[in-house]
Amino acid sequence: MSRSEFASQEELLTITAALLYSARFLLDGPPAREALDQFCSDLTQRVPNIVLAWTWFGDAGTDEIRPQVAAGVARDYAQSLEIRRTMLTSVGPAFRALRGEHVPPFAVNPNSPFSPWRDASRQYGIRSVMALPLESSVDEQRGILLLYARVEEYFDRVGVEAFRSMAGLFGAVLSRSARLEALQRAATRDKLTGLLNRNAEGLLAERLRRAGPDSPPSAVLVCDIDRFKSVNDTHGHDAGDAVIAGFARLVSGRVRSTDIALRWGGEEFVVGLPGASREVALGVAEDIRARLAQEEIDVGGGMSLRVTCSIGLAALAPSEELAQALRRADEALYQAKNGGRDRVVAAG
Repeated sequence: MSRSEFASQEELLTITAALLYSARFLLDGPPAREALDQFCSDLTQRVPNIVLAWTWFGDAGTDEIRPQVAAGVARDYAQSLEIRRTMLTSVGPAFRALRGEHVPPFAVNPNSPFSPWRDASRQYGIRSVMALPLESSVDEQRGILLLYARVEEYFDRVGVEAFRSMAGLFGAVLSRSARLEALQRAATRDKLTGLLNRNAEGLLAERLRRAGPDSPPSAVLVCDIDRFKSVNDTHGHDAGDAVIAGFARLVSGRVRSTDIALRWGGEEFVVGLPGASREVALGVAEDIRARLAQEEIDVGGGMSLRVTCSIGLAALAPSEELAQALRRADEALYQAKNGGRDRVVAAG
């Protein structure tokens, strides 16, 4: 497209409208990737002169950049793009933007020395490219936004500030996503033990669900530290916290990576065992009980304690809800307590 055929002010108004529309969408708070995908799609649909928009975000020390979200008529080009860090590419626009530099727009043409730019120009008529840094104000995550236009000097003629505003909006998306993830971690993690807490019950239910009789088995353990109140009363709450943390470490070290352990509340823990039959779950429960009985837990001040636990077990029936299985495991735990503690009882 020649310079005389391009109306930069009209283009700027269209881009501004796209920004405002996307800002409204982002207020709904979708996940970062979904939000950026929607934004890139909307931008390239509303602004035909931008034939490709793609983003990457993650660790700033990466040695390889591949578009994670891409939209526009040149999307296929982005999907095959791979930028590896070399002496040449490390001073190129993508890695410079990743370092937080404001890189001026640059021209590409069918004779560009860098083959990806040359291919993009020949296949999609791309003439101008702009790489923009994306930064999260919350964590160390960084990213880049790459825009490709089919008009010569497109970004300079429209005004680079409009596109830097886009990058600012994208950065806000990353920051918001990081905050939400931090809040979610705080809401579902127990500070003392680092285990998931009761707020992760939905995740536990999903991992243990058996849709029907042909589904793999699963089981749940409810573990309770015996006579825990006497630990607090005799040795103080710091010692009680040390006992809880020590038991959490023992459980974490015993279960498989596919299992899920939660601090259910106080001195009570729940362990989900997806794929475990009743017999396998009994073995895990008995191992946890025996290990705790043999372990001395350092509670500070040069003192260590031995404690025991009681465990109730329930193997989930096909289509059984987690709440039902937990009730059965609780009843088995009650039997273990009444039977003398330091034992495992499986629900019938």
